[in-house]
Parts: sequence; C-alpha cells; structure tokens
Amino acid sequence: MDLLSEISELFDKSNGRELTALYTKKTDDLLINIFNSIKSKNPIVLIAVGGYGRAELAPFSDIDIMFFAKDKSDSKKVETVLYQLWDKGLTVGHSFRTAEECIIEAKKDIRTHTSLLESRFIAGDKELYDYFTDKVYSEIAYKNQKSFIKAKLSEMAKRHIDYGGSVFLLEPNIKEGQGCLRDVHTALWLSNVVLRLNKLEQLAGVIEKNELRRFLKAYDFLLKIRFCLHIINERKNDSLSFNLQSSVALKLGFRDSKKFLGSERFMRYFYLKANVIKAVTKSLIEACVAKKFFVQRRFFNSLIKKRITDNFYLCTNVIAHYQQDLFRKEPWRIIEAYYVFSKTGRDFSKSLRYEIKQNLFLINKKIRNSSRAAACFIKILKSDRVYETLNLMHETGVLGRFIPEFGALRSLVVYEPYHRYTVDEHTLIAIKNLELLRNTKFKNLEYLSKIINGLEEKEILFMALLFHDIGKAAGRYHQGEGYRIIKNILERFNIRTDKRQRIEFLVKNHILMSLLALKREIEDTELISQFADAVSDEESLKSIYLMTYADMSAVNPGFWTEWKAYLLNDLFDHTLNYLKGIRRNTQKHINKILSSYIGTDKKELDKFIKQMPDRYMISTSIEKVYSDFKLVSQLKNDIFTVEINSKTDSLTEIIIATWDRPGLFSKIVGFLSSKWLNIVSARLYTGTNGLVIDKIQISNWKELWWDGMDDTIKKGLRTSIFEDLIFDLTYSRKESVSIFGVFVEIDNETSSDSTIAEFFSTDRLGLLYDVSNLFLEKGLNIISAKINTELGIAQDTFYIQDAGKKLDGIKTFDLVSSIWEKLKR
Repeated sequence: MDLLSEISELFDKSNGRELTALYTKKTDDLLINIFNSIKSKNPIVLIAVGGYGRAELAPFSDIDIMFFAKDKSDSKKVETVLYQLWDKGLTVGHSFRTAEECIIEAKKDIRTHTSLLESRFIAGDKELYDYFTDKVYSEIAYKNQKSFIKAKLSEMAKRHIDYGGSVFLLEPNIKEGQGCLRDVHTALWLSNVVLRLNKLEQLAGVIEKNELRRFLKAYDFLLKIRFCLHIINERKNDSLSFNLQSSVALKLGFRDSKKFLGSERFMRYFYLKANVIKAVTKSLIEACVAKKFFVQRRFFNSLIKKRITDNFYLCTNVIAHYQQDLFRKEPWRIIEAYYVFSKTGRDFSKSLRYEIKQNLFLINKKIRNSSRAAACFIKILKSDRVYETLNLMHETGVLGRFIPEFGALRSLVVYEPYHRYTVDEHTLIAIKNLELLRNTKFKNLEYLSKIINGLEEKEILFMALLFHDIGKAAGRYHQGEGYRIIKNILERFNIRTDKRQRIEFLVKNHILMSLLALKREIEDTELISQFADAVSDEESLKSIYLMTYADMSAVNPGFWTEWKAYLLNDLFDHTLNYLKGIRRNTQKHINKILSSYIGTDKKELDKFIKQMPDRYMISTSIEKVYSDFKLVSQLKNDIFTVEINSKTDSLTEIIIATWDRPGLFSKIVGFLSSKWLNIVSARLYTGTNGLVIDKIQISNWKELWWDGMDDTIKKGLRTSIFEDLIFDLTYSRKESVSIFGVFVEIDNETSSDSTIAEFFSTDRLGLLYDVSNLFLEKGLNIISAKINTELGIAQDTFYIQDAGKKLDGIKTFDLVSSIWEKLKR
C-alpha cells in the first residue's frame, strides 16, 4: 500500500492537523532513511523549511528542504539524496547553504526569510543543527523585526486583494484567501518573531481560551479541506472551485437538505470557520503590531474625554461608555453604540467591544420591537458611514440578532450565474457601492452620483437594499418569500405607509429593471408604458435605477460594464421621459423633429419618419433621427450603406441601412462572428416599405481594431449579405462545462405583437449565428434582439414574428424543442 492510500484510509477518523502531522511523519521517515543511508565526509544536516517545516504537508504539497553545513566542500551526499527523492516521484524544493548564505538570502528575500523561521530538524548532525539555531535562527528571528512585520503585513494586504478581498467568495482559495491558511501562517510568523511563540497551543496567553479552541477547530477544518482537495484532484490544488465543491462536501459528510444542496451547506460551514480565522488572526496581528509600534501617549491625554451622547464619549480616539452595566439595564443602547460609531467613525474601546459581546443575548424580541432601537438604526442608515456600520454590526453578530431575518443570510451560499460572494457579503458590498456613489471620482458614474445626491430619503433605499435578497434564506425560489418577510420587518420598524410601500416595491422588483434592460426591447412603447406604470413616480424610478446599479455591481468586480450601464441609462431616460409626458404624444414629437430640421428635403424626412415603427420614434433622439435619415438617403444610389460609430469607450455601434431580405440578420451576425467581434446588443427596425435599419453594438471593437478595419468590415458585410455566403463556425464549437446548464423560455404575453424567445447557455463563437439561422429555417422574422454574453455564459432574447404575428401554440412548442437541441450540441 502506498503512502497516499494509507493516509486516505484514515481520512474519516482524523482531523486536519492529525492528517497533516501523520503525512509529515511518514515523509520524515522516508527522508531520514534515505539521508542516513548515505555517508558524507563532513558534518551535514537536513532541515525542513516552509510548509514542510511547520509539519503541514498535504498529499501533493511541495517538500521544501535545506541541506546545511559549515562549508559546502562535500556536495556528493546532497546530490545522491536528491536523486533518490526524485526517483520516488517526490516534488522537492531544495537548497544547500552555509550560515552566512542563509543570512544573506534571508536579507535579500522575505520568502526565504520566512521559510527559515519554520525550520525543523529532520536528520544529520544534531550539534550542527544547534549551531544553525544559534547562528542563523537568532539572527533572522530577533533582529530587524519592524521591517519584517511591515513586509509581511504588506504581503498580506496584497494577497487579500489578489485573491478576492473577501472571506465570502464562492470559489475561495483555501490556502491564500482571506480567512484561510496563509492568514494563520502570517499570525504565527509575527507571534514567533515578536512574542517568541512558535506553537499554536502557546497562544492561550494571548487570546481567550474559548477563542483559541474555536480557532484550532477552524484551522483543523481548513487543513482537512486542503487534504481533501489534493486527494480528489490527485495533484496539488488549493482552489475550492464550483466543480469540486460537491465532491468535497460529500467526502466531508455534508448531505442535501430540503432547502439546500450539500455543497451549499458545506460552503456555509466553511465561511463560519474562515470568519473565525479572520477574527482571531486579526487580534493576534494587532497584538504583535501594538507591542512593536505602540507609542505611549502622555498621561494627561488619557484623561481627556469628549462627550458624544449621555452614555458614550471619545477617549484616546476610541468610543467608550460611562456605565459598565449600561446594556444590562437598557439593551437597546447597543444599537445606539453603533449609531455613535456611524457618527464619529471611531472604533470601540476593548471594554465596550467586550460588553457588547457579553450582552448580545439581550437583543431579543422586545428590543427588536423597540422604537428607540429602531430610531437609532434609521439614523445609521441616514449617516455617512452606512456600510462601515452595518458591516461592523454584522461581524459582531448584532445585526443578525436585531434583524434575525438578515442573520439567516450569514455565510449563505446560493449558486447563481456570475455571483462571486455569499448572500450576506453580496448585500453589504451592494450597500458599499451605493454609498461610494455619493462622492465618486469615476466620470462614468457621475450621472448616478447626481441622482443619489438628489434623492430625498436615502435611508429608504439603503433599507430596501439591505433586505433585497432576504428571502434567499428560504431557498432557491425566494422572491415571494422575501416580499412576505419584509412586511414583518417594516411592521417592527413602524415605517410610514408611503415609505413602506416604496421599500416593498423595491424589494419585490429589484431585478425588474435589469431584466427589462438586458433582455427586453427598450424601444417597445408598451414595455416603457408598463415599466412606468410599475414605478409610478420619478422618485421610485430613480431608486430602482440606483438599486439596480448597486445590486449588479456587487455580483462580481467585473459584472458592471459600460454597455450594461448604457442599456440601463437608456431605459431610465425613456421611462423618465414617459413619466414627464414628453413622449406620450408621438405626433407632437414628430412635429418637433420636422420643425427643427434645417435641410431642404423635409418632405422626404417626414415620409421616412412615418414609415418607421413607433418603437423607433420613441427610442431615437432627434439628432439620431437626422443621422439615420442621412444614412438612409444614400440608398437612392445604392442598395446598402453602413456607418460605424463609437458610442462609449467600450462600445462601438454598426448601423446598417438596406432593404429587407430573408436571413438578413443571420448573415450580418455570421460575418461579424467570423471576425471574432462580440455582439452585445442588436436593434432591428423594419419600415412599412421594407426599409431596414439594423443597429449592432460591439464590445471588443477597439481591442481588435487595426488600420483599415472599418473598410474591411463594411465590404465584408456587403459581400456576405448579397452573395449569400454561408459561414462555417464549427471550429469554435469546443466542448465546455457549465454548472448552470441550458434554459429556454418562450413568452407570448409581454409583447402585444411579438413572441419573445429567451435562452441561457454556455457561450461559443457562432452561437448567435446558429440560432438566427434556425429562425430563418422556420420562416420566422427577427424584430429585435438583446444579446448578453458574460463569463462564458450567453443570455440572449429575441422578439420574433410569424407572418407579422405571434407564434401559435404548436409552433411555440416546436421552437422551444429546436432551440434546445441547437444549444445542447
């Protein structure tokens, strides 16, 4: 039986530290036997360093060793040992150094410095190892401590950013992520250097006994997950990716429940443990930093107190409280303490933190219904530190006690496309992003900044955002449940009726605007009318717009894009105009276009306008009508004309004017796809006389652009349309895996004159061409299309007609089946 098989058999019976210790011991034995079997002329010692040095080996971890000697005159033994280790298939990181070389390398490279701190004797001359400890270890561990601490803290901060900046990532790196193993290592390195503690058990003198117990259990669990990942992958792997979570969960004993998958339950447990590690390592690191960098304040400074409220004051730049038994007498004052935090931005004193923690259980039903506690909470939502305060309340458990419906979201995993964070973390990031809009320095967000700064009751928006996903605790299909839950919360807060109605509307419809902007035809007058009726007033429209931005920007760091911003802003403008009454009278708008036109062909413009569909008029600015008319006028001398314009920094629009013909759109997207252009939106307008204006938006034009590309694309479009080219894009149809599968839906109700076909699938080049060709084969006409491709997933929506009408039941069923077959290939 090999070593891995032997350890695997003990997996279920052992915790993480036991597994790594046992695997390390087996590896030690192997190295000792090889090392001792080879003679050497001069004393030499084999030392474990790095992860191997701290006895934390997983099955496919690198084995880091150092050969140490007073001089390197005899290297034959080193070479022989290494060859035998390689022959056994081991991955070995190695070095051969003297004491002087160790010190020089440690000063040059912080990683070498760190790995030597974790040195451990394996085999060889014990006196020589003692010499290494006296000469090298003392030098690198106890000198220049401040520079070492700064370097490790800087390294830690960069690592957190590189690996997602949050404990609550849906695909965390178990070693390098925040709240994971490397944070434990960093805390131990600093504790070793500053506090001279080099064993976990010695930390009992620095952190509370219960905290140490929870910390060790969390550390055990993470080590076992890493061990599990290595066994399942049969290689080194520290990333807890979606495709592995079910296998890891099953191996660790997490099963499906009625509401959640075993993998979702496992990940939630992981976040609880990672959060413990984050909190305890933070305390350890703070203790080390304070010991080395704390500057004693003058005595009289410690006596200066600045009164904030009747119960709280500032002293030495932290918030403290006057009465030690304040919270036992009036538990609602715990919420007031966080209001003071939101008002001052200062941290709590250690005493105040301890008192809050000890009295957390007093936040009960009575306090949740307390008008004074509710008033303090509303003040927090009105403050300039909404995110900071809610995040601190959540970390300390206060938010979950005060609003248990939100507490049910803690570390909750629900698998959804594109989402990177747990439900609670997603919500808090959304609040953070919304708050940052107030003083944004990004020009592309200035329009949203103006909206939020002009909003009268921002606390209503923040409350709606806090509760927008609250129904997910009930399971995957949560919208209705969330709406029911919110009513109970608002009752407790005694929110005014009109405000309550707005919050309920925002929570119930928080995905409505993104759904319409990304998947529906914004130019559809009926859609604009329905959306305007739903929001009912300008304040609600602005609120749902801001909420949509906050929600989408918190999905993952790259989810909010310029083209999404463009589509949402387009929908916002159309609806705002509708609410103001600007576009309700179409003839009045046409008269305005004609009266302000300065050309001599006003009759031709009037004819052009009347031939175009209503949705063209309601969606097109006066300037764009003139521009389109100028383009269409060129058809007097040709049957095809095209214009290419930059709309934003990341979007380019191709406008094609020609006469309708079968398969026109399919040929256009086929050609553009063959040139690797990414289509993100298509607006198709067909006049009563057969005139077609197609507006195609491209997201990667500038990335692919070369001198002469515009002319090449224009000529290629003409050729592909009129020479009936067929595009073979099968070379791009590589097999790809998506845990979200394929989804097809036909909507025959939303639009009055078109059937809406929507599909959701793993993306590939040519997918849009294949689907549009399918419509052509079935004699269906594409009226417009919404193309949404992101992170390898396509979400496309088509407005289609059959002989100018909606599809009947039989054709609808046939179309669903055909699209499904096309997507599954």
